[in-house]
Amino acid sequence: MSEKRNSRSSQVSGGVERNINENEQYYDEYQRRYEEQMRAYSQLDEDFDDDPELEFRQLDRSAGQSGGSSSYRSAPPRRTSSSAAQRTSQSQPQKKSGGQSSKTTHKKKSNGRQRSSSQQHISRDEPLRFGSHNGGKQSGGKKNSAKGGKSNNKKDKNKNMKKEKRSNPIKTFFKCLLVLVLVVFILLQLLIFRYLGMVDYVDTGKRLVTNASMKSDDVMNVLVIGSDTRSKEERGRTDSMILLSVNKNTKDITMTSFMRDMYVEIPEHGWSKMNAAYVYGGAELLMDTIELNFDIEVDKYIYIDFYSFIDIVDAVGGIELDVTDEEAVGMTDPMAEQNDCLGKKKGSDYLTSGGKGLLLNGNQALAYARLRYVGNADFERTERQRTVVTKILEKAKTLGPVDLDNFARVCMSNLTTNMTKTE
Repeated sequence: MSEKRNSRSSQVSGGVERNINENEQYYDEYQRRYEEQMRAYSQLDEDFDDDPELEFRQLDRSAGQSGGSSSYRSAPPRRTSSSAAQRTSQSQPQKKSGGQSSKTTHKKKSNGRQRSSSQQHISRDEPLRFGSHNGGKQSGGKKNSAKGGKSNNKKDKNKNMKKEKRSNPIKTFFKCLLVLVLVVFILLQLLIFRYLGMVDYVDTGKRLVTNASMKSDDVMNVLVIGSDTRSKEERGRTDSMILLSVNKNTKDITMTSFMRDMYVEIPEHGWSKMNAAYVYGGAELLMDTIELNFDIEVDKYIYIDFYSFIDIVDAVGGIELDVTDEEAVGMTDPMAEQNDCLGKKKGSDYLTSGGKGLLLNGNQALAYARLRYVGNADFERTERQRTVVTKILEKAKTLGPVDLDNFARVCMSNLTTNMTKTE
């Protein structure tokens, strides 16, 4: 019995020893794989980017290469620092020499695998993070990555600002509108200087009377002189004398006519008809005569002759006037004289009857403005002249750009004045 018990106990003890040895071997293998996995994870911990799936994939790959089972790869390990991993490995109990040698041998192999896995990870990551794998110089990599991040942020901000500027339609519209206004303004200035260059500017001659009391800084008086001169070499009488009073504040223009047959005192020439003053001393003497007899300050004038008047009316495309039958017949005599001066065929532009809104050309409008034997003599004659000037201005406002340009060129090239370009 005692032998049986001893044999059983030896069998039991042998089985227990075998179980203990198997458990220790199993425990050593499990502990080896666990520590190996922790070392691999702690080595790669700082090289992983923020994508958790990428971390688990890299860790599973390294664990699979080291001989770990699929059961260990199924659950992703928890992120720990390298110091924590070291503390964990140190806290484990000491192993036998066999386990340690196998552990040392596996460590050398796993280092090669870790380097290959880390190199594979570097190729997928940004180049600026490569410094963290060289000799543990992590500070340089962080600085470089920080600088790269700042530069990328600046580039992104600049791109966003450019996109905002480009995508703002209101700013683009106002910029285009401003450019368009500037271009139009410059073109208008060039056209104005072009027209002003066509005017015949003359200096003001000797003045005898300049002490008129009716004057104002807000009003500029300009005398429009219409002469009956048939030839440019002679100085004719002034059939039309209209004073344009331009109010600088209200921009209103008032027309005042002086009748040609008024008996007035002409400085240094005694008493005579008012239209003779221009013959005696030109525009300066005519302005002196007005200041002496009407006490109105007149310093500026514009001179127009027969031919200029005809060209201006034709340039505007003619004017519409209400003409009576009596006026149509009365226009025949002055028109016959004008046809002779213009070299036109006898009977050209004659009117057989009057009517409302008749379109008159330059030759016909001049005969209408000169008509003095129909109606209330010179009173109606001056009224017709003011009507013609008003109709010309009204028609000019309706012209297109091309016709308006032609009208301005004709007007400016037929004017003689002592006004400055600014005036």
